[in-house]
Amino acid sequence: MSPSWRDHTAVFLGSDAVQVARYAAGLRRSTPERQRVAFDAPGARWQNVLEALRSALGELSVRRGDASVVVSNHYVRFALVPDANKLRNHTERLVAARHTLQAVYGETAGRWRVVLDGASRKGAAIAAGIEADLIDAVVAALTAANLRTRTVQPLFATAANASRRALGKGPAWFGVAEPGRLALAYVARGGWQSLRTHRLRNGLNEELPVLLEQNRLTGAANGGGIGAEAGRVVLATSGTAPIESAPGPWSIESVPLDLPGRAR
Repeated sequence: MSPSWRDHTAVFLGSDAVQVARYAAGLRRSTPERQRVAFDAPGARWQNVLEALRSALGELSVRRGDASVVVSNHYVRFALVPDANKLRNHTERLVAARHTLQAVYGETAGRWRVVLDGASRKGAAIAAGIEADLIDAVVAALTAANLRTRTVQPLFATAANASRRALGKGPAWFGVAEPGRLALAYVARGGWQSLRTHRLRNGLNEELPVLLEQNRLTGAANGGGIGAEAGRVVLATSGTAPIESAPGPWSIESVPLDLPGRAR
């Protein structure tokens, strides 16, 4: 049966709340039923996320169909895999992704579910790792609510897809901002040149110029010496205050993210 004829539930596992939106089946996209359940200790234990997810699903009037899940960058670890365009098949890609993540994060990466970004024609690709226990628990919660999990992907991937046209082939900086976290990447020559995530202890307006300059001068930890320059910044935001003005030599292009459960 075509997925368009099944109810669809979109889920966002945030750093401070779980957001869900249920779309009724049919050819015409209906106004979704939205739920948002906040939890304490933002960005801490993923068990808090699971409890909030169960609560949000329990509030839905109808629970069936398919589900897609977007995971906050708080719960994801990233690394760049160089020369990913030379990898020949899916198995080699997974091996390379896991090897790179373990080289950066150590043995703990062995417990992660890993994936390698498919956009590797220009060399480096992004490897992402998420705790396997978190994914298994989320899928189990969705299954208990009669929902079939179709996709699970990091917020960074969702934001990159939404910003693809704005980024083009670069050069440009790409930021994904959410409460307490900023992922910052550099795109040039049609490919990823660096990627680093940062914990935000103050407001985005205060920290973004500093982090941009640090990344420009030193290169990302996985890339060093990327020759990045100040200039365009494509900033995808979720749940953060907008940037008031372009800081210093930077020009900001904002891309708002339409995540489930957030009222428009």
